[in-house]
Amino acid sequence: MYFFTKYVYQILDHYQTHVELIDTIPIGFVGTANERPAAVFTNEVSEDVLYFAAAVNFSNAAVLVRIRSVSPQYEWMSNDDATPQDTPVNALAGVFSQNMPVLPLVQPFFVKKQGRLQMQFTNSPTGMQVGGLWTWRALRLTNPINGGWDYSLGFGTTQ
Repeated sequence: MYFFTKYVYQILDHYQTHVELIDTIPIGFVGTANERPAAVFTNEVSEDVLYFAAAVNFSNAAVLVRIRSVSPQYEWMSNDDATPQDTPVNALAGVFSQNMPVLPLVQPFFVKKQGRLQMQFTNSPTGMQVGGLWTWRALRLTNPINGGWDYSLGFGTTQ
């Protein structure tokens, strides 16, 4: 069971159909300390998508991730430093062996069709991870009403 805010329900109200999407992406760690493999991307989807939860298939809390939206361009983890901060994977994604193997995001993230998310991972400095899978849970938003939702609409507006 997931809790969605009124804002999320306003987005959902712009679509007739909501279909669950599970998108699993291999990370590609080879087991080197502080390794930063090439960034990985979510699969491109032909409908608008609302990402709401994530999971990984390992429990290494020292693995870090930085997420950004490619379209629209938006850095998820940002601070006042010139370089955006990395976050422990377990702060964003559930682990198969935990009580909540799929961890909900604080706020679901909307991406227009053909948009993608980019994840940049950094391996642990000790107890290195090999392989690894990141799984997104999302809703494919199909059959838009009056063109669907758009970033320009904001909260509390209707089409």
